[in-house]
Formats: sequence, C-alpha cells, structure tokens
Amino acid sequence: MPINYSREKIADGIHFSTIINERFKLNSIAIHLVTELSQEKASLNAVVPMVLCDTNAKLPTLTDFNKKLNSLYGAALGGRYTKYGDVQSLFLAGSGINDRYAFDGERVTEELASIISDCLTDPHLENGVFYEKDFALKKQELLDAIDAEINEKRSYAFKRANLRIYEGEPAAFTCSGDREQAEKLTAASAFEQYRNLLKTAQIEVFFIGSEPNDSCKKLLTDTLLKIDRNYGGDVTSKKSPLKSEVCRVTEPHDVAQSKMVMAFKTDFDNLAAMQLMNAVYGGTPFSKLFMNVREKLSLCYYCSSGYNGRKGVLYVDSGIEHANAKKAEEEIINQLEAMKKGDFTDDELENARETLLNGLKGVNDNLTAIGGWYLERVCGGEIFSPEEQIERIKRVTREEIIAAANSLKLDTVYVLTGKEAV
Repeated sequence: MPINYSREKIADGIHFSTIINERFKLNSIAIHLVTELSQEKASLNAVVPMVLCDTNAKLPTLTDFNKKLNSLYGAALGGRYTKYGDVQSLFLAGSGINDRYAFDGERVTEELASIISDCLTDPHLENGVFYEKDFALKKQELLDAIDAEINEKRSYAFKRANLRIYEGEPAAFTCSGDREQAEKLTAASAFEQYRNLLKTAQIEVFFIGSEPNDSCKKLLTDTLLKIDRNYGGDVTSKKSPLKSEVCRVTEPHDVAQSKMVMAFKTDFDNLAAMQLMNAVYGGTPFSKLFMNVREKLSLCYYCSSGYNGRKGVLYVDSGIEHANAKKAEEEIINQLEAMKKGDFTDDELENARETLLNGLKGVNDNLTAIGGWYLERVCGGEIFSPEEQIERIKRVTREEIIAAANSLKLDTVYVLTGKEAV
C-alpha cells in the first residue's frame, strides 16, 4: 500500500519527516543526529545513543525507565548507530501502539515522544557528565560489538578492504570505530561529544504511523528549537574516485578460509539500471557469479555482489581457498565481461527484476525499513519513494544494463588469508 511522505524544515539543519500508512498499528518516532564519519570520532559518536537510550534525568534508573515503558502498553526505545557512505547516523528510536488502541483516551504517542525528548536533551548525569556506571556498561557493549566484527571474518574482511577501497574518504571507516579508539572513551569525553553533536549535527526526525499526531510533532519541535545550535551544513556522500592503478593487498590473518573482496567503481548515474545489473551479475542466488563461479567451477564457497549507490562502488565478496584466488578473480572478471557484452538471457534479466521489485514492495510494510529507506534518501541528497524506484526498475532496458556494466572499472582487490599462505 502506498504511503504519504512529507519533510518539513523546522530550522537550519533540523527537519521533521512524517510517513503515514493507514495499515500501521504502531507509531514510530526516531531522532537522528547525522554527521560525517571519521576515524577519530566514530567510536565516540557511536557510544552516545547507546548511553542516552536507557535512562534520563526524570527516569534515572533502568528499573524506572522500563517500568514507564511497560506502562505504555510495552513501548520500546533503543539507541543505535549506522553508516550511509560517508555519513554516520546516531539515533534514538521508539515505538508504541497507536493511541486509538489505548484505553480511556491515553496519549501513548505523546508520552513516548516526551521520554525520547528527555533522553536526548536531559540525560542522567553525575558530576556534570554521563553517569559513570551507565557509561561503563555501554562502553563495554561497544567494545564487544567491535570484537564481534573482528571475530566474524567475512565482515572483518570488508572492514579491512574498505580501508583500501575508500582510502582518504570517510567511508573507509566502520561506524563503530576501532578498539583502540573505543578503549580511550570516558564518560566526560562522550558527554562533551554529545553536546557538540546537539549543536552541530544535522537533525532528522521521523514520525511513522497510520495518521499524523500534531501534539507529538509540537512536543518534539519545541524541544529541538530550544537546543543551542551552531550548524555548519548538511553532510552528504560523494562518489569514490577511481584509483590510477588497481590496489592489490593480501593480508595475513588467523583464518581457515580466505576472503576476497573486489571493488569496481563507476560514475554511472542511473541507480535503477545499476541495481538491476548487479542483481543479474551477483546479487541473487541465481546470478551469474553464483551459478558459474561457485556452482559450475567450484572456485569459491560463496560469491556475491552488492552495489553502494552512495559511493558508486560495486563489490564482489567471496570465500575461497587461497590457491584459487587468481582463478576466482579471473572468473569474476570474466562474468563481468559477459555482462558488458550483453551475455545474459531474458529469463535471467526478468528473474532479477522480479526479485528487486518484490523487495521494494515489502519496504512499506515495516516501520524500520520505511524509516531507513527515507533516511538513506535524505543522506543521499535525492528523495524518492519505493514506488518511484519500482517504476524506474520496471523501465530499465537491456541496453541500460549493458551500459551500467561497461561503466565499471576494477579499483581494488583485497585478500584476507591464512598466515601460512603468505
């Protein structure tokens, strides 16, 4: 079912987006602090929403906080961080039942908005900084998340590859930062950065529900307008420039199965055509990479591709035996050459198209998905709906897919392999 989306400027660097779909039984409120991703501040930024989401000055203990949420028919609230190309988003997000389902005219949504506002602007403090006990727990959660990235070798290979693919660009770094930076965090340094973010970050508020809620909007708007701001401008991602020569890196690590990440760069501006090209090439279980490199030639344990439209980078991710690295790379390139020549069937094209369309049709059914969709569009600098993208993908021609493939140039080949193989 189509949705109604609108975005209103509240002040410089502050916008309020309303997303209405009458099918939703829950209302969702999210406040995003959007800033440029950086190696020095990634961990510092990431810990901020984690600290803010469990308590505030009015509800200073986790028991008080959860008791209040439970009284709102089991409302939920969390603090998270995510990455969109060169951009880092730090956000508080809460959800609760639509007021129409509450007893005795209770204003659940407004109560939830009040809690989120207090978390954002009136946190639980001790000696003028974040409460040390709460901060220590969140710092450890962040360290655990960073360790988990290292222990999951496929994601770790991506992390290491990104340092080469996006060398000199904000996108080179992970949203959680690195362990060395995270270990240095203190309640005081995190609080100082929290205050800086309130002043300087791009603030994007999203209200998602079955109908607008004016009282909720007024409460959130009034809260944000009271913040002392020194706004420097919106942050956006830039296409990643192609290197003058292919960057090749083989890095030893404690892995049994080697991981290879190949990056191709493009300045092609037809997102729908590139997404469909990627789906035919390596983005589905029946893609050319899966059927040929993995199934037919058995050169890898897995092999798939993805496209980062914000950065203009198509990556191929594979798990291989180190001895097969060269053969796998050659065949991955061979399959791209086949795409450039138009060597794909109508069935391959239409199956890939249908897969993309089905995914897009499901975006509006999920509060988190639809909020993420529009935040990504805002950070990308062009706002369009899932329905608009569906129509664009329906219109993509074979010739446009071939043109998309021909725009891709190999930029980086990164291999994470066992120490004995180097």
